[in-house]
Amino acid sequence: MTTASNQESPLGDVIADAQLRYTQPAGAQIALMNPGGVRADLVFAPDGVVTYQDAFTVQPFSNILQTLTYTGAQIDQVLEQQWLPGLTRILQPSSTLHYTQTLANPIGDRVSNITINGVPVDPAATYRVTVNNFLAAGGDSFTALTQGTDVTGGPIDLDAFTAYLTANSPVSPPATDRITVA
Repeated sequence: MTTASNQESPLGDVIADAQLRYTQPAGAQIALMNPGGVRADLVFAPDGVVTYQDAFTVQPFSNILQTLTYTGAQIDQVLEQQWLPGLTRILQPSSTLHYTQTLANPIGDRVSNITINGVPVDPAATYRVTVNNFLAAGGDSFTALTQGTDVTGGPIDLDAFTAYLTANSPVSPPATDRITVA
């Protein structure tokens, strides 16, 4: 599985799914993974085995997962922060989050049709979102993530990733259909 910083990637999606799975007890509805936190591709071994070292090479930071509460408007703001003048960093979404990005629109107005579990996001409603502690602190210029409330700590990202790989072995790369590019 591969990753890319300027587009949705199968590996990023798997990591976000793992983070969601292991923070659902804290009420997580979606998870977002920063592309810079995915440091290497996960190469398929002939025997199909993914070692701990393989997983560590992909996610070497031992960030703590945090689940926070955001309004729908704040989620939109976070997604809009993927583009800054001269800089694009596409957050990797869990399978429960879908949206459309329109690159022809100006920065700050590129995201639309946000859904969680197929239901349109209400700007005034609240949602539980899992991110790593680096992102929650505004890392990679995602300052809107610092507005989260009701923080619940979770497992280390690598632990969630390895547990997910073990529980779902073999893991096939998912379709990259969570972000629609218009």
